Order: sequence, then structure tokens, then C-alpha cells
Amino acid sequence: MNQEVLFYYAILAGGFVLILLSILAFFLFRHDNEARFKHYIGTFLMLLCGVGLIVYTVPSLKYIVFHDYATIKGTCTVEYDDQSKPRTIDLSLDKTGDYFSFLDRVELGAYGPDVPYTCHVTTTKDHAFPISYRIYDFKTDKLLYSSE
Repeated sequence: MNQEVLFYYAILAGGFVLILLSILAFFLFRHDNEARFKHYIGTFLMLLCGVGLIVYTVPSLKYIVFHDYATIKGTCTVEYDDQSKPRTIDLSLDKTGDYFSFLDRVELGAYGPDVPYTCHVTTTKDHAFPISYRIYDFKTDKLLYSSE
């Protein structure tokens, strides 16, 4: 299992944990006479965050579980952010306008919009969560890097 799939499951699990904690906190505050309004507001916000994470991830759950992926191929530009923590690589496909970000470090030699590459990005069918990618040389179609 790669890093992107583990990240997906972490988001999904985080949503369930936030919902469970907010329900438990609500019942604890219900019997506490000292509980203030701000405690209930914080619990409600925690519940909303958990529901938001679940709503964000559940539509792609069947694609992740059954490994039902789509591969997008095309000319792309590669941006590498060396300053961010964790280091990310951003792939922007020119024709489709899709943008994918991966937690990875790639040594290609040249980055930016002036250097075109051919990319094959494996993603869920709804294009919500990227799974893996392969970067090829634009002129020779030689595989330069694969995250698989």
C-alpha cells in the first residue's frame, strides 16, 4: 500500500474518530453542571469537522477498496517544492487541467513550466485522490521516475 492510499485511510479514520469523540464529549458535558456554552460549541465544531472529513472521503471509498482506478496520460509540468514540510511534487496535466500533489521527492534535474514531461497518473475514477504516477521524458518516452 502506498503513501497516498494510507493518507486516504487516515483522513477517513480521522473523520470517524472526531465524530466519536464529539459524541462522547457531548454526553460528558451533559452531566456536568460546570460545562459552559463554549464547550458545546467546540463539541459541535468537532462533530462538523468529522462529518466533513467523512463526506469528503466516502464517495471515493468504493474505488479505493476495490482498486478501481483510472490512468490519466498526457503532457505535464512538474513543480517541486523543496521548502515545504513534507516535501511535495506537483503534477499539472496540460490538456485536462488536472492537478495532483504527491508526498514524494523526485530528482529530475529540471522543473517548471519550461520543461515538459509525459505523465501517467493513476487516480480514483472520480479524480479525487491520486494513487501513483510515472514521469517519462517528453522526447524519448524513457521512464524517468515511477512512484509505484
